[in-house]
Amino acid sequence: MEMPERRKILASVLTLAFFVTLMISALALPSAFAHGGHQPPPADFGGKKASLFVSLEPLVVTTSTDPVYINARFFDENTNENFKEVTYRVYFKKDGNEVPIVTEGGQFGGQGFFYDPEGDLQIKIVPKDSETAVARGEAEPQFGGIWNRGGPVVVEGPIFTDPGLYNLFVEIYTVGTTRTQVEPVLQYDVWVTPGREEVIDVEGQQIKVRNYYGAIDSSNYDEETKTIEFSMPFDWTSDMPSRIGMLHTEVFIPKALADFNKQSLNATVNGISVPVAVDTYTPENTIVHFTISKQNLINIAEKVKSENLTPDKAVFALSPPTTEVKVAQVTTDSQNYKVALTWPEQVFPGQPVTFGIRVTDKSDQPLSAATYELVILDKDGNEVTRAGGVTTPEGVSSQDMTFASQGSFTVRVDKINASSESVQSSLSVVPEFPVGIASIAAALAIGGIIVAAKRISLFATGKTY
Repeated sequence: MEMPERRKILASVLTLAFFVTLMISALALPSAFAHGGHQPPPADFGGKKASLFVSLEPLVVTTSTDPVYINARFFDENTNENFKEVTYRVYFKKDGNEVPIVTEGGQFGGQGFFYDPEGDLQIKIVPKDSETAVARGEAEPQFGGIWNRGGPVVVEGPIFTDPGLYNLFVEIYTVGTTRTQVEPVLQYDVWVTPGREEVIDVEGQQIKVRNYYGAIDSSNYDEETKTIEFSMPFDWTSDMPSRIGMLHTEVFIPKALADFNKQSLNATVNGISVPVAVDTYTPENTIVHFTISKQNLINIAEKVKSENLTPDKAVFALSPPTTEVKVAQVTTDSQNYKVALTWPEQVFPGQPVTFGIRVTDKSDQPLSAATYELVILDKDGNEVTRAGGVTTPEGVSSQDMTFASQGSFTVRVDKINASSESVQSSLSVVPEFPVGIASIAAALAIGGIIVAAKRISLFATGKTY
């Protein structure tokens, strides 16, 4: 096989994976992308590691009127204890246009202030076609932050009424007392959206597409090449590729379409080859995950712009592989969870590699919205990269990574389901010798590392989500 063709096949590796959408970044920090829940790097707050964990529920909505819950926990990462008497200011933007939240009470009333004495804010978004969003609840007397004495604050208005990304801004104004404002105000730039599902028809079979960026505007199936293609609005000329940190879409293909029931598939975005992940665990569908990491996304954006490859759309395509790429899989238990890890049997420097993660409980039931961190360590134990993620309703997730050099590495899954439990394995990245010489030394025994099983709701960020 010619070397360019083999590279093309290897670049289309499928494993398994996922996550639902919530993107967060503290202002002045790189943006990130994660589904379900995410925690940006902590801020220094009087010597404490002040962290904000934001989650979105449910992971997927079925109609534009489904309520969506947003939880914002503000806590000290060192002690895992919440800060008290927290006042938040919250507002949204959609397509650059602000969606203000009108609140009640106090001198700051009407400016979108929320309050929670335990530092664990809950907001219930009720999508509604209206000019403004209105928060209903009891006003705290100092800043006028709205709260509901332990229950979620209901916000009705034009939030999540349309598909696509919403920019959620969270600012921390008081901590410890509502009589004194924090200086400077802590600010976070948060991208959120629930997943939405649409169906396209291929040879009489219903293919479900779960996405987070907008409604599908066109789809096609080429019988000669057996290629499934669909597109949705996406502005490659904007700063969006560098801000969101990951482009993610899931495709559920019935196993009746046997050509697509493979361990690997060829995949492209706007005609550019990308690595994808495949989940074959479910009996009904092969689930394909486009999880394109930030750097890969930026590289694609540059090529789309320079070659004018439909810069106003994200065009996804899937077709059967010329040669099916095999994957290595290891499964192990921690104290409370089972974790399956997959990656290509051959890993080479400089080529994107998709790691698949599947998390279940001890009875093999998939865990939805389970957070974790995927950590790569070099042979000396030094951390090379760390990436956070969250599982889909099917209990799977994936991470797209690139190794800069050859050598021996450790792959570790940390903080499984927001606990202190971990599992790990080893792999070797080898020079790109001809097929038959190159090999991957994947350890079949994953060591389960369990450090105090105390569950914590913190999720330290990595570099790509």
